[in-house]
Amino acid sequence: MMALLRSDLHRILRSRWPWVALALVALATLGGAVLTVWWPLEPGVVYDGITGRAGALRLAGRGCSIALVSTIAPFVAARLSCADSDAGFDRTLLSSLRGRAAYYAEKYLLAALLTGALLLAYLVFAGLGVLVTMRPVADVEPLWQVAAWAGEGWLVSCAYALAVLLVGQLVRSRAIAFIAAFLLTSAAVEQGFFSFLLLVDSALGLGWAPALEAALAWMPYVALVSVGNGAANLLSVDATGLSPAVRALAVCAPLCAALTGVGALALSRRDVS
Repeated sequence: MMALLRSDLHRILRSRWPWVALALVALATLGGAVLTVWWPLEPGVVYDGITGRAGALRLAGRGCSIALVSTIAPFVAARLSCADSDAGFDRTLLSSLRGRAAYYAEKYLLAALLTGALLLAYLVFAGLGVLVTMRPVADVEPLWQVAAWAGEGWLVSCAYALAVLLVGQLVRSRAIAFIAAFLLTSAAVEQGFFSFLLLVDSALGLGWAPALEAALAWMPYVALVSVGNGAANLLSVDATGLSPAVRALAVCAPLCAALTGVGALALSRRDVS
């Protein structure tokens, strides 16, 4: 698997599209800070912490939040999903079922690593943006809190990216994978599913509303909104009795593992048949 991973990373670095994604991150973060040279921040603006909506990495609304990573990562996964699976792969190279499972599992590991690279790029460019604006930061958050915030953002982004990767590999259509990425990043899938169930509940009087509202709080989109609101919001206990960080960890980590397992097994067995 490691040989496959090194080969894919080498191939990606020689491609153009990863640099386009990197340029988009730089434009949305560092570019927003550079614009303050011509469009100055309001007098007296002080960043409220590092990660919050008015925090330094958000550039007081001038730049994009960490949710940018969760927006770009699924489209990167959609691009990867059919890079080698349009016509399957060389079965003489990976002739065993175990070899095929390792081949597909490596694609999910690759998508997770690229999502982490996008997150790192966001943090670096947003940090450079803070230096450009030269505004002080009030209530600087501890390093562990910033690390937990970034880690949860990576976890939610991975869940979306791996879901898109699975869809693209199953249907072997990059167009459908891009559609799935758009639907997931716009929360249309999650909100549409719960809206449909609430409509059924309202029409039939099933009394599902309290259970559906409780289940909705565990959806990845809710955790993503909390990540966008900052570390303090992400780690604070809310009406559910748990913090969004705990709920995201309990849902997204098993979800990522399940997507990887299902993808590796289902796709390898499909190629055998």
